[in-house]
Amino acid sequence: MTLSTSEAEFVALSEVVKELKFIIQVLETMKIEVKLPITVHVDNVGAIFMATNHTSSDRTKHVDVRYHFVREFIEDGVVKIKFVRSKENDADLFTKNVNRELYNKHSQKLVWNKSAVVHS
Repeated sequence: MTLSTSEAEFVALSEVVKELKFIIQVLETMKIEVKLPITVHVDNVGAIFMATNHTSSDRTKHVDVRYHFVREFIEDGVVKIKFVRSKENDADLFTKNVNRELYNKHSQKLVWNKSAVVHS
């Protein structure tokens, strides 16, 4: 159970990083090169602070230690955290009630445009 939205976002970030680590391992097992760091967009400043700082405050010292491996992956260059404003966050389409304008904006990015595919 989380006590704040920042903590909830930090826990979600840790889940994303765990999945990324797994996918990287699978790809490397298949001899597919993975370009690091992988950028993860986060729209919560508190979660970014928890992920990038070793210091804890009275508000964050209760956060379970099992989520702090995210810092290690950041320091090792596996992931890079980038702040994204909520109105620019495409994931909000799946996690929040968005108005028609934001729905149209985000959903257009999900449509596959075969003319944009680069062939090698």
